[in-house]
Amino acid sequence: MVRIELSRRAELELSRMDSITSSLIKGWLIRNVKPLSDPKSIGTSLGGRKRWQYRIGDYRVLTRITEKRAVILAITHGHELPSQSSWMRARPPIEVSL
Repeated sequence: MVRIELSRRAELELSRMDSITSSLIKGWLIRNVKPLSDPKSIGTSLGGRKRWQYRIGDYRVLTRITEKRAVILAITHGHELPSQSSWMRARPPIEVSL
């Protein structure tokens, strides 16, 4: 089982979404990522061993995965990824778990 944490940026992005979309994303992460022993098995690598992406409909959930922890760094809409400098250097996650 993986612990899912949100960075400040991801928490802000979820709070700006409508409640249905944010519930959809949170629910997908809880159902599909949290129970896995290896969360990398269903994601897409973004180069390197720690950066992964999950696609949920039109949204991309950008994560940094370490042993038993997945930190959600950013959630983007559409096909464009934010610049790496903005989401890979995200502040430490706040104490919000899914």
